Amino acid sequence: GRILVNGWPTGVAVAPAQHHGGPYPATTSPTTSVGATAIERWLRPVTYQNTPDALLPPELREANPLGLPRRVG
Repeated sequence: GRILVNGWPTGVAVAPAQHHGGPYPATTSPTTSVGATAIERWLRPVTYQNTPDALLPPELREANPLGLPRRVG
């Protein structure tokens, strides 16, 4: 996963229309290496280290605006 702050992306569009395989082993996989269906293959946990609160998803913000139950250690 990539969390990009104050930088330039790779230039590869992540969109439903973007769909291709790529080098081995991607070409033998039923899912793609980029685009919306890549989530099925490449989803993994991401750590937000030293990320400003304003840039975090609402679920992870200090104020917990969604009121989700969570344990902060």
